[in-house]
Amino acid sequence: MFNEISIVSTAINSFNNAALVAPYFLAIALLTLPLFLIVYLYGRDIMGKINLTGRDIDTKTGFWSIGIFALWLLIFGGNYAVIRDGISLLNIMIAFVLFVSVVFVSNRLVAFNYVSKLKNKKVKFFVSLSLVLLAVFSAYPNLYGILLQLSALFCGMIIGSRMKTTLSDAFYVPCILCFASILMLMQPEYFRFGQLGNLTIIHLCGILITGFFAITALVTRYVYPRARIYNSAYVKLKWLMRILGLLVLVLFGLTESVPVFLGLIAVVGLMEILSVWHAKELPDNDIWKKSLAMTLICFGIISVLPIITCFGILYLVNSGKKISFGDFKFLL
Repeated sequence: MFNEISIVSTAINSFNNAALVAPYFLAIALLTLPLFLIVYLYGRDIMGKINLTGRDIDTKTGFWSIGIFALWLLIFGGNYAVIRDGISLLNIMIAFVLFVSVVFVSNRLVAFNYVSKLKNKKVKFFVSLSLVLLAVFSAYPNLYGILLQLSALFCGMIIGSRMKTTLSDAFYVPCILCFASILMLMQPEYFRFGQLGNLTIIHLCGILITGFFAITALVTRYVYPRARIYNSAYVKLKWLMRILGLLVLVLFGLTESVPVFLGLIAVVGLMEILSVWHAKELPDNDIWKKSLAMTLICFGIISVLPIITCFGILYLVNSGKKISFGDFKFLL
């Protein structure tokens, strides 16, 4: 009466559909919560056991996080044959983000003298061959995807390794992870994040929180207090931005649109710039470090990459700061 193959196939399809629609990343985050708690409570002991100093965490957290993200994107984002439609820009965006990530990682490899330590030509050949095979087989059987990934990979390696300036973690890490969040919003099922048009409030909040901390890290790091805005004008502008932000937030919840999300991030960024310009000084000079740590933590959760979340927790623990809503209240 029942075909065993059809029963198994139906069960697998049901599981896949449930995983696409349900907030799968939140379930994984809850399961790995004990790990995050251990890293938070015993972060300094863990760093001592693996011979990491506070300086290593400050200077290399961004490098390790983006390196892991680049490998994840290379593996997860290579199946260009399953993109929703032929006119999608997702493939170009994936290649662009991969290119920028590889530029950053290659630049930091040179800055840390890791490349010079690989004096053995066989090791260099093995590493290069491994990256080529990874790029080829992750994009197979789409020839266009293979060429796109290989071009992004090798152009990024050449440009990053030949740059004379060292790229800043404070700028590139939030930018790369914010663009990665946009990729996940463009076609969520492509990254097993959810089904476009069926994203739950949990999915949207995960994307929004990651984008908020990313733009906050950039604003609080590169915008300086000026105390040049009159208080009356500041209050009016701030309320205007709040109302505009609320309207765009509602529109984003209804449409799940990438342009609307970019508009919302821009409104939040402008509102934070006004707050910083109006202030005589920042309540906490290390708020950009807290924002950067939270960006890593949130992105690691929504992308189901617990190792990046752990790096963010270690970065936060190493700074010796505790996060509270009051740290960001003056920005909103």
